Amino acid sequence: MEAKSNIAKQRVRVNCSSRSLFSEGKRKVNWAASVQDYKTGLTLLKQAAALGAAGAHEWLGAMYDYGLGTRKNGRLALKHYRIAAEARQPNAEYHVGVFYYEGVGVSKDYQLAIKWLRRAAKHGDDTAVYVLGRCYRFGQGVPQDRRKGFLLLLDAARKGVVDAQYSVGVCLSRGEGVRADARKAFKWYLAAARRGHADAAFNLGYFYKTGRGVGENKRKAEFWYSRAEALKKLGRTACTPVVGKRSSVTA
Repeated sequence: MEAKSNIAKQRVRVNCSSRSLFSEGKRKVNWAASVQDYKTGLTLLKQAAALGAAGAHEWLGAMYDYGLGTRKNGRLALKHYRIAAEARQPNAEYHVGVFYYEGVGVSKDYQLAIKWLRRAAKHGDDTAVYVLGRCYRFGQGVPQDRRKGFLLLLDAARKGVVDAQYSVGVCLSRGEGVRADARKAFKWYLAAARRGHADAAFNLGYFYKTGRGVGENKRKAEFWYSRAEALKKLGRTACTPVVGKRSSVTA
């Protein structure tokens, strides 16, 4: 009984230590003011992961994914995302799916991408719903079903996924999986453009210039064309990586 008690106490100490290291590692990364801060955060996260903190693996995946405090390494990023994904971390499941979708650190495999994206979506990851919508829209890893693709995109758009908002605008503009509706397309382009989506801003310029879905307004057209150009020069993307949502999956 005494031996079991000692083992239990040791586990508690390890858990407390892993949580403390994980918390401090996240703090260093979130408030990093220099490359050294990222390196220190990386070291702390490695220590936390070694002690069993599944969430630390998710953060390590992001560090290697975006080259924070270390060189970018797709294979190592995927390795850590995968460990966290096996522990049912939704954001990590999403990343494993996107890595297979894009062929980052592994050969492209749409079917495996679908498997992990479905898991992530089931566990509440809204961006995974967006990528699944793309898969159905374009027939990637699943039979093409534009209607189902549109409904998934719409679900993600309503939950605030910026790329999904833009994609819904595209579908409504073209009549893909839904009846074409220029006014509704304008509404979704505006939602995405206000949050920094360059292509949505450009399309708003076109809509104002041609009077499609909105009253013709040359001044507003020029504003949104200029806004789109400025966003592209600034390198703004629809999704800001925050242990991160990869922004390379586009509409």
